[in-house]
Amino acid sequence: MITEINIPKFLNPKTIGDLNLQLKKAEKENIRFIILKGNENCFCEGLDIKWVSNNKPAGFKKEIAAFGLFLKKLQTSKFISIAIINGSVSGGGMGIVCACDYVIASEKSTFSLPEGLLGLIPGTILPPLLSKLTPHIIKKMFLSGQKYSSANVLSWGIADEVVQSNEIENTLNKAVHSMKSCKQDSVGDFKNLLYNSHLSKTQLSQKGMNLLLSKLKNPEIKQRLINLSEFLD
Repeated sequence: MITEINIPKFLNPKTIGDLNLQLKKAEKENIRFIILKGNENCFCEGLDIKWVSNNKPAGFKKEIAAFGLFLKKLQTSKFISIAIINGSVSGGGMGIVCACDYVIASEKSTFSLPEGLLGLIPGTILPPLLSKLTPHIIKKMFLSGQKYSSANVLSWGIADEVVQSNEIENTLNKAVHSMKSCKQDSVGDFKNLLYNSHLSKTQLSQKGMNLLLSKLKNPEIKQRLINLSEFLD
């Protein structure tokens, strides 16, 4: 099953709450693919400046934490998330894009981390940024605050494909087709393993081995392997 999540231009209490509700609904319905789309000219510009400038820090702590949870679920849940970018992405929007499993961007798309220009930092979105980018590239984007092209982010590893706007739908269909056979439970387990890759290599190896052993004991998986073995013979 495939569903779409509408990404807002700005992140504020209402839009962050709506994002989490949409994601919760998709998880409840056991959706296989989630397609994240903004509008025609903008994917997401990040925090709503009007909201944060009119609140005391304690007034938006809950919502910022909720946004962090949304990003973590994108990185660890068993659905496959695909971001469709057809315009500008900045700030918190970069966090959403980097948290997705697959990213398709149009040639006209731009990407930026303007937090430093405002005296802020991309704190909440750092985990997904680090999943796609080197610390050097993140620092480069942060220090300059400038908009980078889709060609740049393709070479950096944020985007998986860059196409013309009229090719996005066909490219999306091909991407879904190429990943649809990957087993859902394996998707979630492996994404969680990647999310915990900050562990020491020894801890990560042990965690990965235990996970693999548990899967090899699964009757359904075991039968699948037997069928494949017999087919190969």
